Amino acid sequence: MLLTPGSAGAANSHAAVRMPKLIGLSRAKVFHVMHDAGLYFETRGPGSATGRWVVALSQSPKPGAAIAWHGQAVVHVTTQLPRGPRPMPKVTGLSRAGVFAAMKRAQLYFTTVGSGSSTSKWTVALAQSPAPGTKVPWHSQVKVRVAISRPRAPVKKVTPVPAPATVVNGTGYKIGVATWYDYVPGRCATWYLPKGTRITVSDLTTGKSIVCIITDRENAGGNHVVDLSETQFSQLAPLSKGVISVKVSW
Repeated sequence: MLLTPGSAGAANSHAAVRMPKLIGLSRAKVFHVMHDAGLYFETRGPGSATGRWVVALSQSPKPGAAIAWHGQAVVHVTTQLPRGPRPMPKVTGLSRAGVFAAMKRAQLYFTTVGSGSSTSKWTVALAQSPAPGTKVPWHSQVKVRVAISRPRAPVKKVTPVPAPATVVNGTGYKIGVATWYDYVPGRCATWYLPKGTRITVSDLTTGKSIVCIITDRENAGGNHVVDLSETQFSQLAPLSKGVISVKVSW
């Protein structure tokens, strides 16, 4: 069977085109796609001689291959829709419309369980059975767990780290509390390290860290180990918190 190309390629009759994907398309769609691409094709297989074929099974050249405009492709066809096993599509996370479209393409039926399944008001698929990629018979009925709305991610609870009652000393570090004052961003104050020392301050509750350089002195006292600029403190915790438990390393 030959198809007379339309005018789609007339603007540049010498330019090669990409072979469209025909596999799985109906007879009408194959005609339409090849017409738009400006290509001829011949059919082989059941129904090709009588024009009663219904679906394309394979093609040559393969989809995406370069073919001369007005080139001729070979399409293997059949009079029967393929009814063999097919892989279960992934529908988890899809919207209601997305699930329907995916299952229609795979020619599978499905039932829903979960909130909104009885009223068809569900909006998202949460899980599926069988798993994506599992081969299932044609027109099988599979199960999809659904929900009216997408569940929110659980909020991670952060357990505050109690402030040490006194300064904890170690080799190259101290643990205590930090506060903030109106000072130059990137600079800080301690009572125990020389000016110019570069230190890392880590919040013991969140694990966040900042780096600053000591350029000021603070008064020694209690469990206080560093005064940060408000800019640096805000990178670790809200200014309204006032003081936080930290580890100062150098």
